[in-house]
Amino acid sequence: MSTEQQLAAVVSAANNLTNIVTSKVDDIDKALEASRRKYEAQLVSLEQRLPRLALTRNFNMTADATGTLIDGWAVHQQVTATKLRTVTAAAKTAGRPQADVDFMLQVQADVREQYPDFDISSTGYWRTSINVWQMKWSDNQGTPQSGMWLAFPYSVDSDRASGGTPVSLNSCMTFGAFVRVIEGAVSGFWSTQSEKGKWRWCSEVVLPAQRFGYYAHLHPMRNSEGGVVEVMLAGACTGVVAHPADWGTMLALG
Repeated sequence: MSTEQQLAAVVSAANNLTNIVTSKVDDIDKALEASRRKYEAQLVSLEQRLPRLALTRNFNMTADATGTLIDGWAVHQQVTATKLRTVTAAAKTAGRPQADVDFMLQVQADVREQYPDFDISSTGYWRTSINVWQMKWSDNQGTPQSGMWLAFPYSVDSDRASGGTPVSLNSCMTFGAFVRVIEGAVSGFWSTQSEKGKWRWCSEVVLPAQRFGYYAHLHPMRNSEGGVVEVMLAGACTGVVAHPADWGTMLALG
């Protein structure tokens, strides 16, 4: 065999080896991708099986006995909270006003920019009524003691001897709310991912803090001198909620 023939054989063998390696790499990539999809599907399935129990009071934000404050909530002294509407749990055929149907359809339209398949059941029955609140401020001179927070729901056990106002951060939980920022800016907890001029389902999933006695008051911070925010269904629950269709009034133990 001549030198040229030997070189040609070596080149041919190298090309064949390259093709084999490339094919194997492709097979490995496909297997890894299939494993990744399977793992993610199993993770989603597991998350959906975690219980979702309320960690905060008054998810539907019912007014207190005076009708001027949100029952089971703290609102900063510089913030004025005003109930804008109560949307009945009854279906449209059982008396829900068209104005409330139209309002919920607007919420749905905005949130569908995030979640195209979201259906708020604007004309159907719900488990409970839903209250919509406006929170407004024109002064944002927070002090080291009071801070520049907005409002927060109390822990679900705040009225018990063994409970407290803040929420313990020793569980996997989801903070969330439907929020529309009209003016100004807020951030954190149930206002995470809020956007000016649009209704957004704001949410954040957190894992156990692994810090003894660790807790939080679940209040967004006011990041502007003045502002107006509209909110409904704000609070926290155990587990992972990844879609607004699963966010509503939550069962609470006790």
